[in-house]
Amino acid sequence: MDAPAPQPSQRRVRASEKAVTAALRAIRNAGLPVDRLSVSGGQVEIHISGIEPEPASQNDDGLKDW
Repeated sequence: MDAPAPQPSQRRVRASEKAVTAALRAIRNAGLPVDRLSVSGGQVEIHISGIEPEPASQNDDGLKDW
């Protein structure tokens, strides 16, 4: 027997300044760069930009490619 889908909550949920500050501090402490911070109504989106890996150094001892 299939259960009915849960109804969405009618309660408003807003991110507090304290919660956003804590999230940004955690991101900063982890050394991650924030690409974009979007605030729309009560929703806050934090977009973290990717971390570029360092290119592998090519240790060919001066040999040329064939």
